[in-house]
Amino acid sequence: MNVTKLRLITILFILMGIILVSYVKNNRLDEVELVSGLGVDKAEEGYTVTLQIFNPSANQKNSVDPTGGFTYTHMGRTIPEAIQKMKKESLKEPILDTLQIVVMSEKLVKEEGLTETLDFLIRDPRVPANTNTIILKEERPDVFLNLFTPQKKLSSLYTNTMLKNSTEAWGNLVGASSERIKSYLTDKTSDIVIPYMVVLGNVEKGMSKTNIEGFTPGTRLSLEGFATFKGEKLSSYLTQEESNTLALIKGVDQVVSISTQCPNSDPSFTLNTIKTSSSLRAETDPVRFRLRVKLEGNLEQFSCSKDLNSLAYEKKLEQKMETQIKSDIEKFIQKTEEEGTDVIGLQDALYRQHPDVWEEKRNEKDFLSSPQVETFVDVQFRGLGHIKQ
Repeated sequence: MNVTKLRLITILFILMGIILVSYVKNNRLDEVELVSGLGVDKAEEGYTVTLQIFNPSANQKNSVDPTGGFTYTHMGRTIPEAIQKMKKESLKEPILDTLQIVVMSEKLVKEEGLTETLDFLIRDPRVPANTNTIILKEERPDVFLNLFTPQKKLSSLYTNTMLKNSTEAWGNLVGASSERIKSYLTDKTSDIVIPYMVVLGNVEKGMSKTNIEGFTPGTRLSLEGFATFKGEKLSSYLTQEESNTLALIKGVDQVVSISTQCPNSDPSFTLNTIKTSSSLRAETDPVRFRLRVKLEGNLEQFSCSKDLNSLAYEKKLEQKMETQIKSDIEKFIQKTEEEGTDVIGLQDALYRQHPDVWEEKRNEKDFLSSPQVETFVDVQFRGLGHIKQ
C-alpha cells in the first residue's frame, strides 16, 4: 500500500469518527437536559425546587435567540423527589454535572437552615464540588431563575460572572461551595458567610424578553454583599461596605476604593488600594486579640483645599484614612458582637494559635461574648497623581 492510499484511508477514518461522535452527542442531548441553575425554597411540606435548563443551540456564538434556556419547578418532600417529578414531566434525565449555581431562598435558610440542602448537594455525586452557593434576599429562586439578564442569557451564568468579578474585593470568600460551607459548620471555630443577591426593579418585566431589549434593563440582579450565619441559620445581611471591611479583616488582598473626609473638613479624598493585608493574633490570660491591617494605594481623587507639596500634609491624609478604616473595623466588630456571630474568625485564631486554651474555654456560656480586639491600621500612599498648585 502506497503512502497516498494510506493517507486517504486515515482521512476517511477520521471523518467517520467525527460523524459518529457527532451522532452520539446529538442523540445523547435528545435524552438529557443540562442543568445550569438549581433553586431551593422552603415549602409547607418539604421543598420547592427549580431547575434552570441550559439550551445549547440558543447559547451558540451566532445565535439570535435571547432565550438561553427554560425552567422546571416542582414541590417534593425531599429535593430528589421534586427533581424526580420534573423527570417524569420532561421524560429526560437532568444532568447536574453542568450545574453553575445553587440559589437558596431567605425563607429556607431562616427557618430550616443549611444542613438539609447541603446534605443533598454533598451526597449527590453528580453535583460538582466547586458549585457556588448564593442566598436570594426576599425573592423566590424560581423567579430568579426565570429572569432575562444582559450579556449572559441565563441568570445562573450571569451570577457566576458577577461572583468571579467580585474576587478583586472579596477574594475567595465568594467561593461558597457546599463542601466549604459544611466544613465551617462541622469545625465550629468560625461562622460562615455566603454571598447574597437581590432583584431590583419590576420582577414581572424581568421575566419577559423586553427586559433586555433596551439599553437599561428594567429588572437587574445585584450582588450586594455577604449574608452572615449563626450556626446553620441566617443571621443578617452585610452592606457592600461592611463586606469590604470583612474581607479586609480576613486578609484578602483587595483592589477597592475607600473615601474619607479631608483633614480640614473639605469634601473628601479617595484611596485606590493596590495591596492590602492583615493579621489576627490571639493572646491569653486574659483572652484578647490584636488585629493589624496594612493598606498601600494611590490617591485616586483629591478634593481637599491644600496641595500635596508638604510631606506633613501627606502624613495627615494617611492618618485620616487610618482613622476612618479603624472606625469601620471597630463598628463591624461591634455589630458581630451584638448579633453573637463570629464571622471574623476569633475562635479560629485562638484554636490555631492556642488550641489548649480554646479547648478549655469553648464550652463556656459567655465565651467571646464581648471579645477584646485591639485594632492597628497602617496606610501608605504610593502614588499621589496630580498635585494642586
